[in-house]
Amino acid sequence: MTGVILMYHRVAKSADDAYGLAVSPDHFGAQVAHLNDLDCVVPLAEILEPSKALKIAITFDDGYADNASTAAPLLASAGLPATYFITTGRLGGRHFWWDRLAVGLLSNHPKPSGIDVTVGSRALWLALHDPGACLTSLRFLHRRLRPLPPDELLATVDDLLERLGAPEPPGDQVSMTAEDLREISQLPVVAIGAHTRTHLQLSGQSEDLQQDEVMGSLADLGEILNQPIMSFAYPFGSRSAIGDLAPRLARESGCALACSTEEGPVLRGSDRYRLPRLNVRDWGAAEFADRIDELARDR
Repeated sequence: MTGVILMYHRVAKSADDAYGLAVSPDHFGAQVAHLNDLDCVVPLAEILEPSKALKIAITFDDGYADNASTAAPLLASAGLPATYFITTGRLGGRHFWWDRLAVGLLSNHPKPSGIDVTVGSRALWLALHDPGACLTSLRFLHRRLRPLPPDELLATVDDLLERLGAPEPPGDQVSMTAEDLREISQLPVVAIGAHTRTHLQLSGQSEDLQQDEVMGSLADLGEILNQPIMSFAYPFGSRSAIGDLAPRLARESGCALACSTEEGPVLRGSDRYRLPRLNVRDWGAAEFADRIDELARDR
C-alpha cells in the first residue's frame, strides 16, 4: 500500500446538503487535527512513491468558494499539503447546476404536485407532492441529467427551474473566482489540478468534447496561474462515468496522475490515471479516524 487520497468538496455549514458534499467547519477542524497527529500527509504528487508507512493526500473537487476562504487557509496554517481540482468554466462566483436543482426541488417555495420534464429525448414526470417525493425526484433527475452534453444539460435545468419559479441557492454556495484561485495557489504546499471546464460526465461524449473538457481545463488553469498543471480529477468519477478515452487524454496532456471517485486505498499496482479516493463526509474525528483505518487495513 502507498496511501489514501481524501476527497472533499465543501467546508461549510449546510442545513440542506442534499448530496452530502459539505463538511462543517468544526468537523473539518477536528479532521485536520487528526491528520496533524498522524503526521503522514504528503502532496498528492508523492502518493505513488513506495513506502511502508501510511501516506495520506488531501484533495478538493469542483472549486467552491469556501475552499479558498475556509479550507485552504486552515490547511496551510497547519502545514498540510492539498490539491484543489478546479472546474474552470464555472469560476467567478457562480452556482453549480446540481445545487440550483436541489434548491429548486427541495426548498419551501410553492411548487406544483408534479411536473413534466424532457431529458434528452425522454419525457419524464417528477412527483413533487411532499418532501420525500421531491428528494426522490432530485436523485432520479440528477442521474439522468449527468450524461447530457453541457449546453443541453444547462438548458434543461434552466427551463425546469424557470417553470418552477425556483430561487437561487444561497450566496455562499458558489464557485471561487479566478483571483481566489490565484491567491490560494500562492499558499505553501498548495497544488492546483483540473476538473474539466463544465463538470462534464466524460464517458459517452464525443472525442472532440472530451478533448476540449480535459485539455481545455488544463490550458485554462495554465493561463490563469502561469504554471504547468500536473493532475486531473474526473467529474462523477466512477469507472463507468470515466470511460476509456479520458485517462488517455489526461496522460497525453502531461498529467502525472488523475483521480477517480472510486473508493479504495492507493496500492502499489494502482493505475495512476484512475486513482481511488475516500469521499469524506461530515464526520467527527472518531469516525473520520475509523474510516481511514478501515481503508489502511486493506493494504
